Amino acid sequence: MANIFQTLIPTHAFDQVAIFDQDFNQLFIGARAIKAVINEQAKVMEHPLESGATITDHRVIMPIEIELSFILNRENYQDTYRQIRQYYYAADLLIVQTRSGVYENQLIASMPHEENPDQYNTLTMAVTLKEAQFALTEFDFAPRDVLQSTTNNRGAQQGTEVNAPLRSYSAQLFDKGAAVIQGAS
Repeated sequence: MANIFQTLIPTHAFDQVAIFDQDFNQLFIGARAIKAVINEQAKVMEHPLESGATITDHRVIMPIEIELSFILNRENYQDTYRQIRQYYYAADLLIVQTRSGVYENQLIASMPHEENPDQYNTLTMAVTLKEAQFALTEFDFAPRDVLQSTTNNRGAQQGTEVNAPLRSYSAQLFDKGAAVIQGAS
């Protein structure tokens, strides 16, 4: 009967929830994860219509947030806490492995902990990690002088002649405006 219970006890040999650096070296080995909350959300864009209805036309995927609750090993909890704090201040990108998946580009966003004499000479922490998302942009520098701009990407642009009815209408408006100005003086 004792053998059955020994197989149910987690060991250090295999962590279901672990944090790695970019070279896949496991970090915070002295911290045992007791809970992992993965928050994958999207912001849904809603716009009101004149009829009073609301239209939803698209959504924006928000960065993934992970909250890990740790109990630090009592033999080396100070060293483990210092290591977590070092990665917090350095803002290094981390990889989090859970049962549901692997989450890359995670930064430690907060690391609150509670110190209580009831915890038998150890610390409990709730480390929050947030995904860093990077955008790739393309840009082209515009010259100061528009006449010196290149036409490589858009081809030669030709002006268009204003059609005759529009030209005569604009000429009539100009003549009426000039007459009003002369009458005022």
